[in-house]
Amino acid sequence: MKHGSDDTPMACGLTSAELRERAATLLARFRSAVIGTEELRDGYALLVSGEGKWIAMIAEMIAAERECCPFLTFELVAPPNMGPVTVSVTGPAGAKEFLRTVLCKAEAST
Repeated sequence: MKHGSDDTPMACGLTSAELRERAATLLARFRSAVIGTEELRDGYALLVSGEGKWIAMIAEMIAAERECCPFLTFELVAPPNMGPVTVSVTGPAGAKEFLRTVLCKAEAST
C-alpha cells in the first residue's frame, strides 16, 4: 500500500557530513544485519534476523530515515515464530539507485 505524495522531492535532508556519519553508524549496523536482499521494481526488500534487538535497530533506522528522506516508503513484515523480518524500502524513480548506495551491502550493489 502506497501512502504520501508522489510529488515529494527526492532529496536527502542531511548534509554530506551528516550522511557520512549516518552511513558509518546506523546504516552500517543495518547493512551488517542484512542476511538477504531482493531487488524490487522501485527499491529493495531486505531480510534481517527476527531477534528483538534487530527489530529495535530497524525501527531506529526507519525513524531516522523518514526524517531526512521523506520520499521513501518503508514496510516491515514480521512473520510468526520469530522468523526473519523483511524491510521493504521503495520510492519514486531514481530512489532505487540511492537505496543501493546507502542500504545494500557492496555485493548487492553491483
